[in-house]
Amino acid sequence: MEQRYKVDYPAIARRVKEARRRAGLTQEQLAEQIDISANAVAKLENNLMNASLQTLVNIANALQLDMNDLLGVQARGGERDPFLEGLLADLSPKDRDFLVYVINGLKLYR
Repeated sequence: MEQRYKVDYPAIARRVKEARRRAGLTQEQLAEQIDISANAVAKLENNLMNASLQTLVNIANALQLDMNDLLGVQARGGERDPFLEGLLADLSPKDRDFLVYVINGLKLYR
C-alpha cells in the first residue's frame, strides 16, 4: 500500500516554534493558552516530545494556523513554492486572510 502521508515531527516542531514567534508569544504564554506546561511546549518545539492530535489542534487554534499548514499537508498534491512560502511567512494571519480574499476575487474575474 502506498503511503500518502508521513508525520514529519521535526518539521511540525519547527513550524510551531516559527508560528509562536510570529504571533509574538513566549512558550509560557502559548502553554497557558493551550493548557499544557511551558516545559511541554519547549520539548515539543525542540522535537523532544511528540504532541497529541488534540494538542496540535489547540496550538493551531491558539496561533490561528490552518492544520494543513501546521502538519505540512499539501493540498491537491501540489508542490510548495519556497518563494511564496517565504512571502506568506512574514504576513500576519489577518493579512493572509485578506490575501486569500483578494485572490478569490481575482479568480472570479478570469
